[in-house]
Order: sequence, then structure tokens, then C-alpha cells
Amino acid sequence: MPEELRSRLRPEERGAFEAAALELRTLAAHLREREEEMERTSGPPATVTVSAVIDYARCPQRFCWTVVRPLPRFSGPAARIGTEVHAWIERRSSGQASLLELEEAPDLLAEELAGEPGKVERLRRAFLESRFAELVPLHAERPFLLPVGDRYVGGRIDAIYGTPDGPWEVVDYKTGRMPAEDDPLARAQLDLYALACIDVWGKRPEDLTLTYLYLAARQERSYRVDDVRAVRERVAAWLEGIGAEAYDPTPGEHCRWCDFRSFCPAGTTWVAER
Repeated sequence: MPEELRSRLRPEERGAFEAAALELRTLAAHLREREEEMERTSGPPATVTVSAVIDYARCPQRFCWTVVRPLPRFSGPAARIGTEVHAWIERRSSGQASLLELEEAPDLLAEELAGEPGKVERLRRAFLESRFAELVPLHAERPFLLPVGDRYVGGRIDAIYGTPDGPWEVVDYKTGRMPAEDDPLARAQLDLYALACIDVWGKRPEDLTLTYLYLAARQERSYRVDDVRAVRERVAAWLEGIGAEAYDPTPGEHCRWCDFRSFCPAGTTWVAER
């Protein structure tokens, strides 16, 4: 704070300001020390999650700060609500939710719903009004481990509808915002799920339909498997980048809601210039 402004503070305000400033400086020093130590000891993981692969594709620096050298991050209501809604859909699809009244809210603490009044109920209602509400999935929350080169991608598919030997519709429920149609990574998660269906479970590409159900927007987006070879090459390139520890930032629209923006000069600059 400039000395001119500091001089205007009352003694008790100055004391509070100096204490807060010292706390922030101490935290910053701790984070720098932690970053330097982890740079000496951490290497790229042999197995990464689907979400981590997409993090890398969008911004390698974000992947690094999430997986390789984790920094503190904010886990807000959106993440907790997303987890709860996914769990509720799984229970309902398996028949367990028949014991609950549809109007009854899940067991969420008040602070978990802070700032999101009624959102859980809206998302649940959106699912109940979708075409999937009365369908029983062939598989729910199905895990997989997909080998790609000398690494593995681990994930869990929300729901697969169809028959064991027939066509499958692979569905991912989304509780957050709907991305722009021209987002180059909009279908990346479903493409990885398609690779798992093909390489792990032996499905034919032509037997797969890939669908996002955006609950907040009450919309669906479905895709066919276009070019398996291109998808496999793209995923392999991302994993090679992880193996090479190539973690340069790629600033963009995602910087606006990134948990790490305050640590990232590239992201801070990108947002400030717009």
C-alpha cells in the first residue's frame, strides 16, 4: 500500500492491515518454497484422470498446479453440487431413489448450498424431465483404465445405455455451464470415453453415440465417433507433453474462472487486457 494511503489509516486499521499483509507474505513465501521443493522431487504421473488430461490440453500450467505440484485451490459450491447431483442420478437409476420424495432435497449442509439457492432442485428436475429419467442404464459410473503409449488414462463414465452386444449411448451429465460450440475441447471428454469403449470393451466406433446432457441448460449435444485414429493421436500427444514435463501456460477464456489465476502472471495479464 502506498505510504500516503497508509498514513490515513487509524492505528487499529493500520495494525490489522500490517497483520494481513504479513500473513499474505508468509503464505507467498511458503508457496514459493513448496513449489521449489516439488520441482526437485516431482515427476509426471504414469496414470492420469480424464479431467486431468483435458486440463493439460487446455492449459499445461493448470495441469501442473493441479496434479504434479498441487497448489491450494478453492472448491466451491459448484463442485459439491455437481458431486451430489451425480450421486442422486446414480441412486435413482439403480432404483434406490424410489425411497425418496421427488421434492425432497438431498442431504446437503447449508453452507454447501450457499450462493446457489434452489440449484440442486433445478438440476434434479431437469434430469427428471429428460428422456433418460425412465431409462435404466446398462452401466452406471463404469470405471476404466485406458492404456495410451506408456501411460494410462483412468476415468468413470456416468452412464451407458443400450444392450451388451448392441449399440451404446455413452452419456455424461453436466451440472455446470454449457461450452461454446466452437470450443475445440468441447467433446474431448466424450472422445476419451469412446476410446475406452473401443480399446477396453471392444465396441465398434459405429455402435457408439456420445451425449452430453447439460442439466442447467436443459439441452443435449450428441456426437458420433468421427476419426478414432485422430483422437488417439491427439490424446497421445497430450500424454507425451505430460511425459516431457512441458507445462507452459496457454492463456485464454478459461483464465477467467481458473483457481490459480492469482499465481499465474500469464493468466492475470490475459484477463487484465480484456
